[in-house]
Amino acid sequence: MLVIFCLPSRLWAEESSAVLEAARSVIASAGYPALITLDEQGQPRARTVDAFEPDDDFVVWVATRPVTRKIHQIKQHRLVTLYYFSAELSSYVTIMGRASIITDNVIKHTMRRAQDHEKLYPDFPDDYVLIKVAPQRLEGILPGFRGDKKTWAPVGVDFP
Repeated sequence: MLVIFCLPSRLWAEESSAVLEAARSVIASAGYPALITLDEQGQPRARTVDAFEPDDDFVVWVATRPVTRKIHQIKQHRLVTLYYFSAELSSYVTIMGRASIITDNVIKHTMRRAQDHEKLYPDFPDDYVLIKVAPQRLEGILPGFRGDKKTWAPVGVDFP
């Protein structure tokens, strides 16, 4: 069950759908998110990624090369954040979750997009891995959900 903070419990199911729909609009408007990982010293590291659209469960996939710093950092610390900002909507979404590195060739062939072409991955599937981010929490300042007026805490949804 999804849980929304800043809302009474009787509104959880109804409001969670509205919050997630608003989050999808921000994600679509934002385009490219920042993927934030932790380095060996615990320093957050952000970089822009070409993420797949969230699926029905808000799982987000990212294609990359296996030799990137983000892959090394995820192997050390699986908790990551995706940050989407839409200037057009004056809104943001963060998806905090647990990242997995997917090396299965069947999945890589199935998930490969047109933009994951041979110029980026000339030795596909060997130089191509997927990062799967399973959401634990989504937060945001969204159209129709501006957060708590007193504390500025964003609206949030917890995933099972």
